Amino acid sequence: MELRNYINGKFVDSISKTNIPVINPANQDIVAHIDEALDEEIDLAFSAATKSFKNRILQDMDANLKSKMMRSIALKLREYKKSWSIILSKENGKTIEQCEGEFEGAANVFDFYAGLTDKIENKLIPSGKDSFNYVTLEPFGVSLQIIPWNYPIVLFARSVAVSLIIGNSIVIKPPELCPISSNIFGKIFSEVEMPHGILNIIHGYGEVTGKKLVDHKAVNQVVFTGSTEVASEILKRTADRIIPCHLELGGKSAAIIYPDANINQAVDSTIKGIFKPNAGQICVAMSRVIIHPKIKDEYMTKLYSKTKSLKIGAGDNEKTDVTPLISQEQLQRVSNYCQSGVQSGANLISGGEKYEEGNGNFFKPTIFDNVDPQSTIAQEEIFGPVISVFNFETEEEAIQIANSTDYGLASGVFTSDDHKAKWTADRIEAGVIWHNDWFVDGVNLPGGGYKKSGYGRDGGIDSLYSYGQTKRISKRIN
Repeated sequence: MELRNYINGKFVDSISKTNIPVINPANQDIVAHIDEALDEEIDLAFSAATKSFKNRILQDMDANLKSKMMRSIALKLREYKKSWSIILSKENGKTIEQCEGEFEGAANVFDFYAGLTDKIENKLIPSGKDSFNYVTLEPFGVSLQIIPWNYPIVLFARSVAVSLIIGNSIVIKPPELCPISSNIFGKIFSEVEMPHGILNIIHGYGEVTGKKLVDHKAVNQVVFTGSTEVASEILKRTADRIIPCHLELGGKSAAIIYPDANINQAVDSTIKGIFKPNAGQICVAMSRVIIHPKIKDEYMTKLYSKTKSLKIGAGDNEKTDVTPLISQEQLQRVSNYCQSGVQSGANLISGGEKYEEGNGNFFKPTIFDNVDPQSTIAQEEIFGPVISVFNFETEEEAIQIANSTDYGLASGVFTSDDHKAKWTADRIEAGVIWHNDWFVDGVNLPGGGYKKSGYGRDGGIDSLYSYGQTKRISKRIN
């Protein structure tokens, strides 16, 4: 278990001589203390990243060599996934199975982008017989990347793999709540002999180290996944320097369930969409259900029954369905939202309170019915195992409710009518629409937000243009 910062190709001893306790959310035990990076470490990281970029290490690297190195990273992630998934589960709270899936997902990301290294083509644009014009895709430079705590491994891979293709050098801050497992990338980059300075991993609190990183003069791009509030602060801090930002932010994802939907399929999707994945701590969680009264009773009965059968517990218990929330602060935050829901007049069907099990941050899977679409629990991202249910009569009303929040990250439609599904997808304001299931995903598929859910795209080929910039070269032919 490596607990230091990774700078210029190696783990370095702490200069600040301070560290951060990492707490197991299932029992409040201290997993370990990770070194905190402050001014000197930050300067060293940016110096290494700037040097590697100016030396054009990635830009000039042979595409086949880059591809081989990225595939080697994927192989290493699979090699270490079982042992490091245990670490991730302890510091993050997810089940071992989910953690192993995250490492496998990260490996898939590197495999996918490894296959693109020699397939990015310049574009020749015809514009008359006396000129020659072509467009290239080039890096921004030093890319600062700030990763959230809910899926730290796969989101780390997602940002870094694309940057390697484009040619950005990277300074990356893992989440302070679960930073240890991210150090696997420093270990792997050293083992595959990736050139020094390309990847630099800096640990610290967002309020301290995060701000210092964003304010650093060497930043050429900011990639941030997290809350809308923090993203707004980042935009303010980078505005005067005109720093391009790539943002994937919060969500309040809605599922519209029409009368002709397969009820069992809708119920199963709800369980895996809001309760099972990391206790609802996911930006694309199915946090709202908009359902027609004709099928609502059957849906609610089956949903209640399945929810009551879910086992709440620690991630290292293979029988666990609903894992702990990441911190005591998050536990209190979710509890406060549920109190707000009751006060707003919503009907609390189940849950709504902490689950007493040792010292863990456990919260009962919660269902609110007859929710006011303008209430706090309907409008704000809770980031916990809490779902709000709404009625609709007409298709237009369903769309209006779905689009009534400031968010637009993901959404879903449940119907056996493909025409109705397309009509609905065309009108929902979100970057991802799922039909008759939740989490229909793949590394080759782009995703991203509308409205306050951010901008830029991750995944697939589309993401290349969120991590790079185009340059046009034109020549007059005499």
